Amino acid sequence: MELTLDELKDLIQTLDASSLREFSVNEGEYTLHLSKNEAPTVVTQTQTPTGPAPVAAPESAPVTDAPVVEPTGTYITAPLVGTVYLRPNPDAEPFVQVGGHVNAGDQVALIEAMKLMTPIKSDVSGTIKQVLVADEDMVDYEMNLFEIIPD
Repeated sequence: MELTLDELKDLIQTLDASSLREFSVNEGEYTLHLSKNEAPTVVTQTQTPTGPAPVAAPESAPVTDAPVVEPTGTYITAPLVGTVYLRPNPDAEPFVQVGGHVNAGDQVALIEAMKLMTPIKSDVSGTIKQVLVADEDMVDYEMNLFEIIPD
C-alpha cells in the first residue's frame, strides 16, 4: 500500500475534521498511525517531576524528600485512553482531594472514551498525596492519575 502526498493530506484533514482521536492502518510492512493526542506533553510532564527531584533533593533535603516520595507512593493509572473527569458532574465536588482518604474500591475519577464513562477506582486504601491530572485532561493508557500514600 502506498499513499501519495495528496492522499496523506486528505487523510489528515479528514481525521482533523472528525471526532476520532486516532487512526491506524497496518498492511504488510506498511504502517500509518495518525493521532490528535498530545503525547509529547505527557512525556514532558512525566520527565519534569523526575528530573528536578534528584537535583533539588541533594541540595535542600536529601534524606527527608527522597525516601518519602519514591518508596511510599502508589499510583492509580488510567486503564484506557480518554478524557478524565475528577468530579461526577460539573457542579459537584471532586471525587477526591489532596489529603483526603480513600479506601480500596472507592471511585476517584471517570474516564470517557467513545461516549462511555468508565469509573476509576482505587486499588489501595490510603491518603491522596497528589492529583497528577486536571479535570477534562486527555489521558493515555497507564498514565499516572493520582499518587496515594498507602495506609
